[in-house]
Amino acid sequence: MLDISELSKRFGHGKGTVTALHEVNFSIAEGEFFTLLGPSGCGKTTLLRLIAGFSSPSNGALILDGKDIAHMPPNRRPVNTLFQNYALFPHMTVAQNVALALEALGRSRGEIEPAVDAMLKLVQLSHVKHRKSIELSGGQQQRVALARALVAKPRILLLDEPLSALDMKLRKEMQTELKRLQRETGLTFIFVTHDQEEALTMSDRIAVMSGGRVQEIASPVELYKNPANRFVASFIGESNFLRARGAAGVVEVGAGKISFAGTGDGPLTLMIRPEHVMLGEHRHDAMNLKGTVTQVVFLGTDSHVHIALPDGSPLVARVQNALHGARSFTEGETIAIALPAQALKIIAETEAAA
Repeated sequence: MLDISELSKRFGHGKGTVTALHEVNFSIAEGEFFTLLGPSGCGKTTLLRLIAGFSSPSNGALILDGKDIAHMPPNRRPVNTLFQNYALFPHMTVAQNVALALEALGRSRGEIEPAVDAMLKLVQLSHVKHRKSIELSGGQQQRVALARALVAKPRILLLDEPLSALDMKLRKEMQTELKRLQRETGLTFIFVTHDQEEALTMSDRIAVMSGGRVQEIASPVELYKNPANRFVASFIGESNFLRARGAAGVVEVGAGKISFAGTGDGPLTLMIRPEHVMLGEHRHDAMNLKGTVTQVVFLGTDSHVHIALPDGSPLVARVQNALHGARSFTEGETIAIALPAQALKIIAETEAAA
């Protein structure tokens, strides 16, 4: 549906030129919930603005339904944007705010009223349609803004960190609500966030960005299990990175060794997720080490056990706080560690090339 080809954006001139996007290439399918994920300054909002038409690319193409829209004015694009600031008119009712989108398109009153009613029903706000928007809670205001963005049935809805102003409980509720609405409407959502949990919860695919480049595009499960490089591994979930050495199909970390097919000779980096680190065990299918517990952090459903390996390298294990049989760990104790072979990944240190 949307093909992004060699898209770049530069600001400034001469020596003061800053490149915000470096020749970005990917496609988005119709009806997909696609997320742009990355830290501040990675280029995700710049890319969203280019798709919306609020900025023009320095080079490259934006092909929507076979037509290049890269330099088309925003009002001629079948694209709507939902911003962090909901931009509702406080003196208007909920229904009037939603109707504005259709009035701007010149729709008749006979078309507007049933469309607004249907959209308010979809976002579960029919009971407050005659209230002023200023009288609503933050979550309700967010849904009004969403209804206004959806009522004109755009081909693509762009969402620029729309949940960032909400408290944690409401943000989690709205994550579920957004995904429900996207599925029910069948529209294409392009969602921008720096919050990995939001991205993992809602997305069909995620593009992880850094330094104006796309580091990897994949499903949430694939990104988590097989990250392309250290940046992706550290940005999606929590990871342990261990200095290792490979030789003749064997990987060594300190005194621990394990067979690893296809391993080259020399230094390398191993990755393992904290939930896969096994404590107090020795396993034949794992790299077996010993370490010293330095800290135990209680997090409710689980605890993080921080460990120092003999060479000083840190390791974190996530241990579920089960009702029965949960083992306690004491700071300063020496503990056996098993790193299962299937959970260990050799990870690339470098990001996408400059």
